[in-house]
This record gives sequence, C-alpha cells and structure tokens, in this order.
Amino acid sequence: MEWVLSVSALLVAASFSAMAVYLILTLKSVSKTLDTLSRSLDGLKGDVEKVAKETEEVLRSTNRLIQDIHKKSESLNGVFQALGGVEKTIKGFNDSLGNFTVSVQEKLERNKDALAQVVQWSSIVLELKSKWEEVRNRKKRKRAEEKEFQS
Repeated sequence: MEWVLSVSALLVAASFSAMAVYLILTLKSVSKTLDTLSRSLDGLKGDVEKVAKETEEVLRSTNRLIQDIHKKSESLNGVFQALGGVEKTIKGFNDSLGNFTVSVQEKLERNKDALAQVVQWSSIVLELKSKWEEVRNRKKRKRAEEKEFQS
C-alpha cells in the first residue's frame, strides 16, 4: 500500500508541476500582451495629446471667428438701421409725390376747360405769328426782287 501512496504523491506532484508550467506559460503570455498593450497605449497617448492640441487650436480659431462674425454683425446692424431710415425717407417721398400728383390731376380736372381755351388761344397765336412771318418774308423777297430789277 505504500506504493499506492507513493504513486499518488507522484501523480499529485506531476499535476502540480504541470499546473505550475501552464500557469507560468499563461502568465508569460499575459505579460507579453500587457507589454504590447502598454506600448500601444503609449503611442495612443501621444496621438491623443496631438489631437487635443489640434482641437484646442481649432477651438481658439472658432472662438476668434465667432467674435469676428459678432463684431461684423453688430456693424451690419447699424447699416440695416440706416437702410431702414432710408426706406422711411423714400416712402415719405413717394407718398408726397403721390399726393402732389393727385393734387395736380385734381387741379387739371377742375381747370380743364380753361386749359383747353389756353391751348386754343396758343394755337391761334402761333398760327398768327407764322402768318405774320410769312407776310414779312414775302415783302422782303418782293423788295429784293425790285432791287434786282432796278439794278
């Protein structure tokens, strides 16, 4: 029976040794994986720092751009307010011009008979003037012909 105990002890020792070897191999594999992971994380840390710096620069640029846009929009507000004043002025001018036109039309309508008479008299005066000039021109030609004939 002693031999059974010896064989059992030998089997337990062999199992323990196999388990220790397996545990050592597993721990070595885990150690290699952790080293690789550590190197990868170091590389990622550098990349993350670069990205953080670039992101910070982009945020600064964005803030400057937003401030610039804000300043320009404030200056444009003045322009739009001025344009609003111009719009009111033009509207007032258009209203005044419309009122003036209506007033002139009303006066013309009230005085259209008198205006028609003025136009008729103007036509008669122009016609008389042209006849008078025609008569003067005939007299001048007649005198010129008489002088030619006498010479």
